[in-house]
Amino acid sequence: MKDASLRILNIFLLTLFLALVAIPPQLHAEEPASAVDIYFFYSETCPHCHKQMELMKPLSENNPELKIHFHETSRDAEIWQKFMKDHDIIAGSVPRTQIGETAFIGYSEDGENLQYSEQYKAYFGNPTQIIKAIEKELGHKVELGAFVRPAAVDRILPPYWPLVFLLIYISSYFVLKKRLTKNNRMRIWLGGLAATFIVSVFLLLGNIPDTRIQAWAEQFPYPLFVFTIALADGFNPCAFTVLIILLSLLTHTRGRRDMALIGLTFIATSAIMYFLFIMVMVLVGSLFIEKYGHILMVTLGIIVSIAGIINIKDYFFLHQGFSLGLSTQQQAQFGKKASAIVRNLKQGSGRLALALTATITLAIFVNIIELGCTAMLPAVYMTTLVKKFSDYASYGLWTGFYALVYVIPLLLILGNFIYLFSSVRISEETGRRLKLAAGSFMLFFGIIMIFRPGLLNFG
Repeated sequence: MKDASLRILNIFLLTLFLALVAIPPQLHAEEPASAVDIYFFYSETCPHCHKQMELMKPLSENNPELKIHFHETSRDAEIWQKFMKDHDIIAGSVPRTQIGETAFIGYSEDGENLQYSEQYKAYFGNPTQIIKAIEKELGHKVELGAFVRPAAVDRILPPYWPLVFLLIYISSYFVLKKRLTKNNRMRIWLGGLAATFIVSVFLLLGNIPDTRIQAWAEQFPYPLFVFTIALADGFNPCAFTVLIILLSLLTHTRGRRDMALIGLTFIATSAIMYFLFIMVMVLVGSLFIEKYGHILMVTLGIIVSIAGIINIKDYFFLHQGFSLGLSTQQQAQFGKKASAIVRNLKQGSGRLALALTATITLAIFVNIIELGCTAMLPAVYMTTLVKKFSDYASYGLWTGFYALVYVIPLLLILGNFIYLFSSVRISEETGRRLKLAAGSFMLFFGIIMIFRPGLLNFG
């Protein structure tokens, strides 16, 4: 009986062993103890995210020991916000990849070495470094399936060769200097300089890897960027025209005190109006940039570029076709309002309060009318501010700084009038050159917003 029981037990154990051996491993295998969790945050509207997805999907499908958590930031907003809070992240840009303790921001196929971003607290992402970080966590090579690493490109020319065109063009001035003084040839040469500069810079950017561009942008101080773009925005023919009309009329009052009071009132009101206008733009933009970042950036880039082209058109064909400047009729209207202010002053000091009130009204009216002339560079500033900060205090602080820098050219004009106490006008040629400078600036940043938005991630 014992022998029979032992035989039955042996047969049962043998049968169980054979059954376990015959079962396919995937049906009874447990999740590897060395599984690596990877968090990949992306956006449906982000082209770099779609590019990185071509790497992340094969990694997920061909490496069962990898647990890649795919989170679309608009659909999984709560998870994204919690992740940002847990990792003390302020700039919520995507794609963002977290591999163990290593984080990557953005994605470029240039295969550059690791470059760290203090702003994003992450390395700039590229397939080579992302794969290396995963393999380091796993302790062995990964299977890439159909994914093919981009091959390195051997450059025949150095990346800075496009600047040669710009240097040659600038050098031509010394050869053509005498001829440029005839028949408005200087205007044509300056237009060619603006075109050569824009083309050369973008050929240069096309030769430099994304990660290097982003690293350079982060090293460029953000206060200097805001100062530069606000000062360029301040050289605004619209505001110049009205202020100069007003101050020119005030010279007939023979009172520097009145000129200073009226001029400072006009400039202060302009600064406040500009601050409020940009703050509205920033607050509205902050609601849409995180969700529709790429689409909004491209749309604004197209609008800014078109505005730049219109201003450049005015340099060559002033008063022809559509323009972003003040029309002759609007200038005449503002001239009448300025004359009324001067008449109030001439009637006695008791009318000063009335003149100041009229000046505030004029400045408000001028700033509302000229929004189409001035809204483009603030749009560039807005996109950088919202990408860099997420709190209202920072929005207000930086926009206040922008508004103060914006009125520096107006303060210089006022100081010049008070010092010289003479009536001057902006010549047509000066107006054209201001249009060319503003248009080139707008077109430059518009194209950057469309094709190289990473360059706007200033440190």
